[in-house]
Amino acid sequence: MLVLAVIAVGLLAILTPGVSGQEVGLMAVRATSGNPELPHAGGYGAFVQLELGGWEGRVTLLRYDDRTEKRGTVCQVYAPRMGCVIEGVSTSARLSGARLMLMRSLGLGGSVRLGAGAGVSFNSLDASSVGESGRVADLYQPNTGQIGYLGAASVWISPVASVPVRLVGSASGHWIRFNGCTDPEDRTSGYAPFCGWDRFLEVQLGASVLIPRP
Repeated sequence: MLVLAVIAVGLLAILTPGVSGQEVGLMAVRATSGNPELPHAGGYGAFVQLELGGWEGRVTLLRYDDRTEKRGTVCQVYAPRMGCVIEGVSTSARLSGARLMLMRSLGLGGSVRLGAGAGVSFNSLDASSVGESGRVADLYQPNTGQIGYLGAASVWISPVASVPVRLVGSASGHWIRFNGCTDPEDRTSGYAPFCGWDRFLEVQLGASVLIPRP
């Protein structure tokens, strides 16, 4: 679905007036953060980049996940909390998002190009936590979209000038405001790691294909 969505965006871009060229790519991503459930995540993504009169607009779809093991609370009944014990807990978290960035780039010789830009993101979080007993563990997660902001630097390398394929690398700082906060006075609200701002440091590596406009 991720690749099909990017291809659909690329086809629309070909028909968009004022666009001088397009680039479609796939990449792998690694991300680190201070969030206890997404400390060292990995995943993949795809993007479409459009040349817009000296600027580049990039639409990216990205997904990465992580799995953690720790001690946590497992209860038979959460409201009211009954039969609670502390045991080993396994948590899986997946962050998916769409990003829109505006960039400027500069060519360094015939085969290397550098760029930098900033943008916004709309993200969706899915997480589950299970105790070693098999019961669902204590975890409160957001149930709506999470808004984010990011800045990124990219490099494009063309190994063969006559072939429209480029290697692409990016490093970005991504700030997401999670809205999974709970009332600290509510003892039934549970463990809430997705609350407030988190910063993700991301590295993306992949390849892209240039599609010049006729």
